[in-house]
Amino acid sequence: MLKSGLTLLSSVVLLMSQTYVNASDEQSVKGSLYKNCGLNSESRTLAKLVMEDSEQLRESLTCNYLLSEIAQQKAEEMASLGVVSHVGPGGNPDQRLMDKGYDLFLPDGAIIGNHVEAVQGGESRPEVIMDKFKNSYRHRVHLFGEHEFFLSQDQIGVGYAYNWDSPHVDYWVVYIASEEKADE
Repeated sequence: MLKSGLTLLSSVVLLMSQTYVNASDEQSVKGSLYKNCGLNSESRTLAKLVMEDSEQLRESLTCNYLLSEIAQQKAEEMASLGVVSHVGPGGNPDQRLMDKGYDLFLPDGAIIGNHVEAVQGGESRPEVIMDKFKNSYRHRVHLFGEHEFFLSQDQIGVGYAYNWDSPHVDYWVVYIASEEKADE
């Protein structure tokens, strides 16, 4: 009886510690550390997953509120149109950022297109979206900095939108970019 009581007590303590860890994780997503990474808890959670993934090659990736606003607008645009696409009424991703006031850095000779955006749809859980990104070569290279150009990008903003009446229901946008550096 004592042994089963101790087993039950240790199980309760373990469960409580896991709940505490998950609660503190949720608090950090809601708190100031990820506040500028997204405009809702879903987008902040995905940003945290991208930033803290063990395969992330960037030394530093900081939240940028303007990128988050633009990502949220793009996610809502995709949800209202019912499409998951890099191009929409707001233009291609690079142009979208520049039109919204983000001073986007592009290497000399780069053709404006998409050097900054990852999109997904059809899944509500950030962890599953992260897994889809990790298993897509083009998304991986960008999101984890697996190319010299992408490795130099140091700011992130994430958007998430939900529309039950649209084909994919859930829409995700991740921007990772860097701003033009002022000449010193």
